[in-house]
Amino acid sequence: MPPEDTLSGPGYSVQLPPGFTLAASVPIAGVYRLLPPGTTPYNIEALLQIRPVQAFELQPLLQNLYSLENPFVAQAQAANLGLVGVVGTLPVRQVQLPQGLAHIREFDALNYMGIPLRVMVWVIIGAQSAVEVLVMMSLCRWTAFVAPCLDFVGRVNLSGVPQAAPQLRALVDEHRKDQIEYQLVGPDHEPIPLTALPTSVGGTVIIHVDTLIQTGNINGTGIAVGAHSTATVKSEPSAVTP
Repeated sequence: MPPEDTLSGPGYSVQLPPGFTLAASVPIAGVYRLLPPGTTPYNIEALLQIRPVQAFELQPLLQNLYSLENPFVAQAQAANLGLVGVVGTLPVRQVQLPQGLAHIREFDALNYMGIPLRVMVWVIIGAQSAVEVLVMMSLCRWTAFVAPCLDFVGRVNLSGVPQAAPQLRALVDEHRKDQIEYQLVGPDHEPIPLTALPTSVGGTVIIHVDTLIQTGNINGTGIAVGAHSTATVKSEPSAVTP
């Protein structure tokens, strides 16, 4: 029997990072919805969901993921998530994680209160199984939520794949002060770029790059200085607005 702080479903398991709260679950199906540390059921500023992906649904799921440049598909996806519109997208990226190949789609959207959110959809395909991880977080408070959510992704263990223990770090690029990149660093010390998040939202400064270089961390996540390889989400002509 897995420990109490371990979630499991068909083909996967994950040991919860500290501070996560279970909001809803269907354990027999391996579907769990979680609140990251810093958010509550009365003030949900971030949400994470994990579910197994069966073989028969993998290709349709990936097709939908790759179709989000289509504004009608994007609007439907936003509506399914309880959002009113997609305001910026980033092309799907394929990243080789220790667990398997990850297809990552990111987009920014507004909720019904007009609050901008970053949405990340991860489809991670291992040797014998696959999972979908959905992350939604307030863009204005991403510094509070991104590290535990990405730590969760790094802890996912897929059947047939040896468990890895990559470390999370933030990368500061002095020539790209508009964003912060997050990476996983595995035992081979090769960085795996995961996402890039904005240093300001709607004219409001979220984080100061020069201060980061002095402090050396973002809410406990260590930083390095180097060149970014991940673009941030940009508004596009095809983006859907409410």
